[in-house]
Amino acid sequence: MNHVIKLIIILIMLGSIPAFGQSDSLSFTFGKNLGNLAGSYVLTGKITDKDSGDPIEGVGLHVDGSFTGISSDRFGTYLINLKPGLHRVSFRNLAKIPLFTEISIYENAVLNLQMEDKSYELEGVVVISDQPDRNVREPITGITKLTTRELKAIPAFLGEADIFKGLQLLPGVSTVGEGTSGINVRGAKTDQNLLLMDEVMVLSSNHALGFLSAFNTDVTENFTLYKGNLPANFGGRSGSALNIQMRDGDRESWGGQVGIGTSNGKFLIEGPLAKDKISIIGGARISNTNWLLNQARNYDLKNSKLNFYDGYLGLSWNLAQGHVLKVNTLLTSDYFKFSDEFGYDWTNRVSSAIYKGVLGENFSVSALIADGDFNNSFFDPEGIEAASVSNGMRYQQGKFSGVWAKDNISVSGGVEAINYKGKPETLSPYGDFSSIQESKVGKEKGLEASLFTKIEWDLGEKTGIVAGIRYSTFSQMGPDTVYNYVEGAPITEENISGTEVKGDGKIVGYSGFEPRFSLRRNINLRTSLKLSYARLFQYVQSVSNTFGPTPIDLWQLSTTNIAPQKSDNFSVGIFHNSEGNTWEFSVDAFYRLTDNQIEYRNFAQIFQNPHLETELVFGEGKAYGMEFLIKKNMGLVTGWLAYTYSRSFFKTTSLYPEEQINDGEWFPSNYDKPHEVNFILSRKMYPRGLFNFSVNYSTGRPISAVNASYILNGLFVPDYSGRNEYRVPDYFRVDVSYTVEKVFSKKGDSLNFSIYNLLGRRNAYSVFWQKDGDSQQLRPYRLAVLGAIFPSISYSIKFGGGADE
Repeated sequence: MNHVIKLIIILIMLGSIPAFGQSDSLSFTFGKNLGNLAGSYVLTGKITDKDSGDPIEGVGLHVDGSFTGISSDRFGTYLINLKPGLHRVSFRNLAKIPLFTEISIYENAVLNLQMEDKSYELEGVVVISDQPDRNVREPITGITKLTTRELKAIPAFLGEADIFKGLQLLPGVSTVGEGTSGINVRGAKTDQNLLLMDEVMVLSSNHALGFLSAFNTDVTENFTLYKGNLPANFGGRSGSALNIQMRDGDRESWGGQVGIGTSNGKFLIEGPLAKDKISIIGGARISNTNWLLNQARNYDLKNSKLNFYDGYLGLSWNLAQGHVLKVNTLLTSDYFKFSDEFGYDWTNRVSSAIYKGVLGENFSVSALIADGDFNNSFFDPEGIEAASVSNGMRYQQGKFSGVWAKDNISVSGGVEAINYKGKPETLSPYGDFSSIQESKVGKEKGLEASLFTKIEWDLGEKTGIVAGIRYSTFSQMGPDTVYNYVEGAPITEENISGTEVKGDGKIVGYSGFEPRFSLRRNINLRTSLKLSYARLFQYVQSVSNTFGPTPIDLWQLSTTNIAPQKSDNFSVGIFHNSEGNTWEFSVDAFYRLTDNQIEYRNFAQIFQNPHLETELVFGEGKAYGMEFLIKKNMGLVTGWLAYTYSRSFFKTTSLYPEEQINDGEWFPSNYDKPHEVNFILSRKMYPRGLFNFSVNYSTGRPISAVNASYILNGLFVPDYSGRNEYRVPDYFRVDVSYTVEKVFSKKGDSLNFSIYNLLGRRNAYSVFWQKDGDSQQLRPYRLAVLGAIFPSISYSIKFGGGADE
């Protein structure tokens, strides 16, 4: 295996850099030269793709003789101040043929441009999502930006490109194991990661036991992950933030695509409701996995069911030049039943309206309103005690912000509020023969509000800072029943001293300042040093009775007896690019401390518990580590090698033994995985093929084990180790895929062959103990969720959308 990896590294180093010709200069004149050369004029406009008409984000504008430059925003819009006279302005984007213009300007003007794709058929591919030196010049450390195109260059489970699977191959990002939801970023719990869709909060995001995300990559544009240092306009979680940007529909012509694969079928349609003004896009996926389960030899698997679907509908309306209204809805659902033993189902809907507008030469605003509705349940389907337990959360979000920008400085600020309403936990009979009586446990309501401001300032070519502060508040709102406990005693069910019924209004409140600061210092044009600090508060968190997160976990608001989390995040890194930004190198170190982090007592009763705090323990968390990345962005061969060293620990802070774990000593968290290595290689194959290869290795996660067992009064009693004292075996997986474009259709089709877990390794999801025959000893057994090779095939074809190529 070592020889194979060495050979791959040699291949990636031999990749060639594509060369592209430059376009001829274009000349434009606006107004007449009347001899008055004082003041300045505004040049604005929109940059779109010549073929699709889609706006192009990240087009860099450079004016000859000026050290400043700007980039087009997500709507393709740019705005720049120019003095009267002749200017040479270049428009550059890594994936597009550059435009060079000569502009004579003597009045405010609008210049809309179209850019063409560079041809990669013979010379190579590009896997970079933004300005080529963004990683060096971006002041904030710990930012990961990827596009949907990059995701499709990674071998995918069941042939479906997936955001979360792609993230897990980047430094600093991991997961507890196969079959769990969400991601762990720099040693943070899954619920400490803020998930956003166009800056709108999303509570749950996974399909198929966490193997697929609920975001269809056909309707996503790109995503940005902030690892630890969040800008001041994001808050509400103590770990990280992932903002997924959804794309707009085609404004020029109608088109779409249809796809079928091993795991799902999907459909996409998009086009203009009013040409160049209103576009719409709709995409849907539905699972077809049950035929795979029916092939299993195991009776339980053969008798199981797994269904999921998701749908997205988005409308984008250009109200006027520089003013856009976007309305969208995401709907997702899952149903899983494991034989006759257990099951769960959940649905999630998020709807939003977002406005962005340029109000003047240097000022723009954005506003959003959103409504989310999350419902989940788990059930026991057999016997007279067959039952289901359901819960959920409804919330409304509002946000308003403004940005003033000029030359090398921008100042922004705004307000945000989220109204939470927990849904009662309801125990219901399941089936016609159940004897269970329905019961309900009420859940809390709360209001989170915040003010924020941020300044971004380039202090010359070598120094840039981003500084901000966020002031957040949270109020638990009534009505609710508050449990009181004996003073000076541990919070246990036995120590409940009474209850208080609170009416409408505020029950308890929390608040705090959240300073954020980042500094970039360039050593030279290709190398920079960055450091950052951020304080984050978290007022809502998930509670689970499993070692790994699932879609049916409870979302718990802060209350009188459950304080919010607070974390302090530090990071420092050095970043270097070489050979015209073809290669990226980075080393990033991080450290974070967390207060009021939640863990669970042994054998905790989480569901249908009106005083949940009696099953929880509170303490401190700490995480630290280093991330190393070598990445090749351009050429026939592209990819990256990432290594992460990361530790994550927890200790209880209570003085009472009943509220301690491992006697109050530090112990590894469930997601503590010290070593993780990811290697990704993509090779462009002539004429329209792409070969992808990935290797993933990580340390096994911690578990609590059975040290010994004995018989007491005729009962078999296991003796467990300390919390997370042992580990499951290390994880190792190899995946490959091959994609061919334009197989049968010049319009555009794609055929993908993938093999997930090429070596068929039985990676341990968990380890459990059971008696071996008549023996009085417990023996460990390995549970592997995917213990075999998983080949898959998928095919998609486009229709409409313009002339054949």
